[in-house]
Amino acid sequence: MQRFRWRLQRLLEVRQKQQDALRAELMALTEQTTALRGRILMEKAMLRSRLSDLRALEPDRRLSRQQEFMAYVSAVDGRLAAMGRALGELEQKRKEKAEAMTAARKSRKVLERLRERAMEAYCRRVHAEERKAEDESTQAAVARRILGMS
Repeated sequence: MQRFRWRLQRLLEVRQKQQDALRAELMALTEQTTALRGRILMEKAMLRSRLSDLRALEPDRRLSRQQEFMAYVSAVDGRLAAMGRALGELEQKRKEKAEAMTAARKSRKVLERLRERAMEAYCRRVHAEERKAEDESTQAAVARRILGMS
């Protein structure tokens, strides 16, 4: 009896590898997004910390430090805006990868269902052939017995 061979097996394997690659890319994008969010939060926390330090200063020292702080804030705002844009781009890429991974998963699931159906059809065919062979051997045995009795 032949072994079960499915014509689309190679395609299923390719789709599985494609899904694995997309999952790895999605994980990398998620890690990058998380790291960038952490940097943004750290920058904002440092701004709040410096502002609270500035409030704690005596009024005569505060004025000169406020000017320095304002220059620092404008530079940090530029960095935060750039990081925010980069975060938006990463989120968009992440969303696209997630959609691509969902499509790849659906495609793989469809192929797996087709494979299961083909396997079931193969098993039915094999069982039918086995029953046919058994019936033929039974008929031959009965015919021999009948011929032997005559």
